[in-house]
Amino acid sequence: MTIQTAAEYAAAYKAAFKTGGLAQGGWHSEKDGRAVACALGVIGADVNSPAKCPSQIMPRWLAQMVPAFFDKQKETDAFAWGLEFTAQLARLDGVVPFSVVHDWHANTVCQMGIDSAEKRGRDIAPHKALQALHLRALAGEKIGADEWRPVLKNANANADADAYANADAYANADANANAYTYAYANADADAWKKLADGMTAALMGIAMASCRPPTLIMLATRAWAQRLATGSRSLSVLDTIIANIRAVG
Repeated sequence: MTIQTAAEYAAAYKAAFKTGGLAQGGWHSEKDGRAVACALGVIGADVNSPAKCPSQIMPRWLAQMVPAFFDKQKETDAFAWGLEFTAQLARLDGVVPFSVVHDWHANTVCQMGIDSAEKRGRDIAPHKALQALHLRALAGEKIGADEWRPVLKNANANADADAYANADAYANADANANAYTYAYANADADAWKKLADGMTAALMGIAMASCRPPTLIMLATRAWAQRLATGSRSLSVLDTIIANIRAVG
C-alpha cells in the first residue's frame, strides 16, 4: 500500500534504513533475497517515478530532485541524508513553500559557484549577482523577468526568468524546480552531497507556521516539464549542466 503522509514516509524510510531495505540506482529490486527500494521507492511498490509520489508527502518539484540527490552521493552519505530529509518533511507535514528553492540556490548552489570561481581565479561577480537576486526573492521581494534574465544569462544559469518572476501566480504546477538549477561544482559525490545537504538545510530553515496556509507555488514552462521522462531516475536538465560543469567558473 502506498504511503500517504510525510510522517508515514519518514517512518518507512527509517525502517528501511535499519533493516537494509535501501538501494541506489533503481526504484525497486532484490538484494540477498529481500526487497529493496530507493528513497522514493519506499513510499510504495507502485512508486516508480517522481510523478507517483503523493503530493501531500512533498511537492512534485522536490520529488523530482530526490533520485539525483540519493543516487549520486556515496551510499553511506545518501542513506544517512535520507533520514534527515524525510524527518524534515515529516516536521513540515509535507508542506514545502517555494521559498525553499530560493534558499537552496542562494546559500548552496550559488555559493558553490562562487567558491569554484575563486579557486579557478575567475570572476565571481556573476555568481554574486545571482545569489543576491535569490536572497531578495527569499526575503519576499517580487522580481520581474527582465531583472532575472540578464543575471541568469551572465551566471551561465540554465534557467527560465519568466518562471521565477511569475511563480506566485501558479500553484501545484507540474514542473521541475531543477529546470532552474545551475550547480557550479565538479560532478562528483562530494558535490552532490553538498547539494543534497543544502536542500535539507533549506527545509530546516522553514518554520512550521510559515507553511500555513500552503504556499506550494511553482512555475515552469511545459517545455521544461516535457524534458523529464516519466520513469527516468535522472534529472535531465541538472545532469546536462553537471556534465559540462568543468567549463564553468
